[in-house]
Amino acid sequence: MKNLFNFIFKNAHWLLFFFLTSFSLYLLVNNNEFQRSKYLSVFQEIAGRVHSVSSGVQSYMYLKTNNAGLMQRIAELEKEIQVHKRELENLSGNAKPDFINTDLKQPDLDYIPARVTRNLISGLNNHIILNKGSKDGVAEDMAVVSVQGIVGVVTIVTTNYSRVMPVLNTRYNPSCMINRFPGTLSWDGNDPRYATLSRLPSHTASSIGDTVVTSGYSETFPEGVPVGIVEDAFKQKNEESNSLKVRLFTDFSTLKEVFIISNPLLEELKKIEKGVVEK
Repeated sequence: MKNLFNFIFKNAHWLLFFFLTSFSLYLLVNNNEFQRSKYLSVFQEIAGRVHSVSSGVQSYMYLKTNNAGLMQRIAELEKEIQVHKRELENLSGNAKPDFINTDLKQPDLDYIPARVTRNLISGLNNHIILNKGSKDGVAEDMAVVSVQGIVGVVTIVTTNYSRVMPVLNTRYNPSCMINRFPGTLSWDGNDPRYATLSRLPSHTASSIGDTVVTSGYSETFPEGVPVGIVEDAFKQKNEESNSLKVRLFTDFSTLKEVFIISNPLLEELKKIEKGVVEK
């Protein structure tokens, strides 16, 4: 209490100044119509700005939850797109003839939303850590994509996390294609925006701006996942095959959210690749 009185005594002139100023403003506003309207206008402007900032902060706090909901919705839409693609194939007459075994259908892929917790793109053998693991249904060799396109393949899985070898890894060479011509995608360790599609047949028809997609020739990625667009064509030294400079769709420098593709036939395909025959 003594400290309070000392504070008031030492700052009495300032307290008196604020009191008289506030009282003057009160009289001015309440006894002058023009000044009252100006005051209300300024007050509303300030209140609006405060409300806008408050709403922005609140929206940011709920951003993570809303984003997770959007990623889940995108995953559901991807599954619906698969169904509609098959329906369009049947309607357009591209369905398989009756003499082909109809049990050999394309599997229904599942998309598991995941968040990037660590992303290294500055080295030669980069890796990405995701916040989904075996308890979420993730397994080794599953494909990983972003909303834009290809990301990489799962190499290590723990209960709660998984490690991904991305396209930006000099040891990873996924099979891709352009205009139905297959080739091998590789990264030279330099610019993270570009990769090279090489080992293309010399008669490959391609143009600047053409889209490169996954070929589906491995057990990892399904056919048709977007990879990037062609920006240049050239020939590698001592090689007859063509090579293309590809600008990747996925921006790895800002990568935050991805999808892990769960293929129910993955284990069976891996056994076939290894030559394992079940009896």
